[in-house]
Amino acid sequence: MSTPPDMADRHARILARLTELGLALAERTFEDAQAAETPAERIEAVKAFHAVSRSVRQCVALEARLVRQQALDAREAERAQVAPRKPGGAEISKRITAVRDAVTRVIWHEAEDDDTAAWLEEGLDEDIALGCHRDDFCAEPLDDHIARLCLAMGLPEEAALNWRDLPAPPEPEDPGAADDDNPPDATISPPPDAATTEPPPQSSA
Repeated sequence: MSTPPDMADRHARILARLTELGLALAERTFEDAQAAETPAERIEAVKAFHAVSRSVRQCVALEARLVRQQALDAREAERAQVAPRKPGGAEISKRITAVRDAVTRVIWHEAEDDDTAAWLEEGLDEDIALGCHRDDFCAEPLDDHIARLCLAMGLPEEAALNWRDLPAPPEPEDPGAADDDNPPDATISPPPDAATTEPPPQSSA
């Protein structure tokens, strides 16, 4: 989460001031430790120096973290302003094939009957046909793309996330397969009204 610029500047000023005050106090406690006349006074001054110097180190670390966060926010803002890269034809074709294969597996695994599965497949094809013209069609990860389409069609999220473990959908039936199993009779019967050719009469001579 990015920090508002005015808040980040205020935090930077506060940390810088605390660092300066802490460093000044650390120098003072260090001088007290050197000027101590008894071991007990020196021990107390050393303890104070370590406590103050630790606070100074924490302020320095927080300043460094704030700088890193500001740099990260700047990179995110720059990326948000850059238009998404338009995918090429091969990339779009590969994504369409992968998405359709995965979502179709989920459809046929979850649909109650063949008619419902066919209806969902038609809707999937429409969604893909509309989406593939967008520049961000291939921007999201494949699994996120698949899950989003499945959820939009009312399919369970668990099946969408585990589509690789589902069986492939059945192959569509070939309309000409039934005709191949029953080839037409090679013997062609003449139409009922066709003229019958009779043999010519033989001569009695």
